[in-house]
Amino acid sequence: MDIINIENAVYKIQQDIFDSTGGVEYYNISLSSNGYCCIVEFCGILLWSSEDDDRDYLDEELDIREDIEDYLRRVLREEISKLSTISV
Repeated sequence: MDIINIENAVYKIQQDIFDSTGGVEYYNISLSSNGYCCIVEFCGILLWSSEDDDRDYLDEELDIREDIEDYLRRVLREEISKLSTISV
């Protein structure tokens, strides 16, 4: 997985979050790496890890998976939906 593609996807999603919340800065999607493994999180919730890549295969024989940005957006929507059910 190309780290530049992941960085670009995280940047685009973060910009959309910032724009759609009117500039709220504490809803963060972040990318971290220790040089071996990459992790993408949203407010501390794991969305994706290079060690456990759950993206759907588009072509299993050629090892082609769904686009990382599409995957992150889908998983993020699922997590936000779960969060919206919390009642305090």
